[in-house]
Amino acid sequence: MAKLVLGFQGTILEEFPLSKERVSLGRAPDNDVCIENLAVSGHHAVIETILKDSFLIDLDSTNGTFVNGHAITRHPLRNGDYITMGKHSLTYHSEVYSSSDAEVEKTIAMRPDSKRAQPAAIPMIGKLQVQNGASAGREMTLSKPLAKLGKAGFQVAAISRRQQDYYLEHVEAKDGRTPKLNGVEIGSQPRQLNSGDLVEIAGTQLKFVLVEAPAEL
Repeated sequence: MAKLVLGFQGTILEEFPLSKERVSLGRAPDNDVCIENLAVSGHHAVIETILKDSFLIDLDSTNGTFVNGHAITRHPLRNGDYITMGKHSLTYHSEVYSSSDAEVEKTIAMRPDSKRAQPAAIPMIGKLQVQNGASAGREMTLSKPLAKLGKAGFQVAAISRRQQDYYLEHVEAKDGRTPKLNGVEIGSQPRQLNSGDLVEIAGTQLKFVLVEAPAEL
């Protein structure tokens, strides 16, 4: 069964199985997923599930619903999708495919009109390369689902890993300033990182790169 994992500033709060065809999300207490945040509308969004497919639908909310950093009105959910409403986050986890599902996918991939098999995607891993200061030249491998960076009490950001995609998100800052991506503050919504992007957190400049993942990862 698919589920939602509710989080706040990098902390997991609760898990909600999508056991009904229609699951409501919002600040009002009558929602299936109640999010107590003033930036969340009373009835903010719903998730409708048809067989194994789930769709996130924004209910004309005041501050919008975002998936992987992009505003949506209706969005077909995929495993690992990162939803933000106000300052809270929800990660969508689809149910595990059965062996029969895998066989169906294999059959589709090998349909007669395919002239040749597509090469398997090369697993990639993200790295941060420090660009300034005493630690210039050092590298950090982003192999965990979540990495927090910065200085507590000054500015803290998080980089989350969802499958092979990485997202930069503001956590906290003393003066309210958010991390910079290619010289521009990211604001309150997560931003997807691309190889070669320059990130600045608490005065430290970091270059994000994607490289081929070692076999052990």
